[in-house]
Amino acid sequence: MKKKIALTFLLLVVYSTVLIAHEFYISITSIQHHPETQKLSIRVKIFVNDLEESIFQEEGVRLGLGTNTPIENAQAHVEHYLCSKLSISVNDSLIPLNYLNQKVETAEIVEDNVIICQLEAYNISEIVKIKVHNSLLTNAFDSQTNIVNIRANDTKKAINLDKRLPEDQVVFD
Repeated sequence: MKKKIALTFLLLVVYSTVLIAHEFYISITSIQHHPETQKLSIRVKIFVNDLEESIFQEEGVRLGLGTNTPIENAQAHVEHYLCSKLSISVNDSLIPLNYLNQKVETAEIVEDNVIICQLEAYNISEIVKIKVHNSLLTNAFDSQTNIVNIRANDTKKAINLDKRLPEDQVVFD
C-alpha cells in the first residue's frame, strides 16, 4: 500500500511538472554589412509552426508552409508579415528592406521545421548606429525571444528583443 501511494505521488509530481513546463519560442535574425557593395544582408530564421500560428492569428489564413502544398500566395503573406514586424534604421534613417526569398528546411519532427527568409538593403556605405525593431511572433507568444546578431565594421554584436523590449540599438565606435 505504501508503495502504491509513493508511486502515485511520484507520478503526480512528474505529471504536474510536465504540465507547468512552458514551450520556448525563438527567432534568429542575422544582419551583415558588406561595405564593399554597400549592402546589408538580413537573414531571419523562424520555426514554421510558430510563424504559421502568428500569421493565422493576425490574418486568419493557414499557409501550409510545412506541407508539400502551401497556398498559392504563401510567400506574399510571409513577406507582408516580416516587413510589418521587422524594421531597421541605420544612422537614424529608416532603410527600405527588399524581400528576396524564403526557404523551408524540414526536420524529422514537424515542429522543428524552420523557414529562412532573406532580405537586403542597399546604399549602406557605413554604419555608425543601427536600430532594430523586431516584434516577430510576440503577439502570438508572450515568451517569444528574437535574437538579433549584427556584424558590421569588423565587429559582432547581439541584442535580444521580446514583447517588453521590441526595439534596441547598437552603436559602433
